[in-house]
Amino acid sequence: MKTFFPGPLADNARNIMRRLGYGEQTTRAGQISYTKRVSGERFPRYHGYVEDMNGGLQVNLHVDQKAASYEGTSAHGGEYEGPLVEREMARVKALIDNLGASRPTPPPASASPQPKKGFWGTLWS
Repeated sequence: MKTFFPGPLADNARNIMRRLGYGEQTTRAGQISYTKRVSGERFPRYHGYVEDMNGGLQVNLHVDQKAASYEGTSAHGGEYEGPLVEREMARVKALIDNLGASRPTPPPASASPQPKKGFWGTLWS
């Protein structure tokens, strides 16, 4: 399941995935992906590829149901749709939305900025 989250985002892709509990792994081709266990076992696990696009973030998420069947192949029992994937993508969206909502707003510009007094000026005024 692919979902695009338009920017600007409050944090970078790596930090967002880490906040969601995903661990970073490098594929054989050198591409970075993120995994998170569904339960205490190694499989099934959530597996996501994240890509910065047009100032936003695209998340391609699926569930690996089992490890690769044959040595030297990357074929696996993957689930790209369904309630498990939809629930996890909703959790990703909620965190990204929450990060955007908690972004600090810049202080309002005052009409006349106060001159700096220095260390001794702040003590004696």
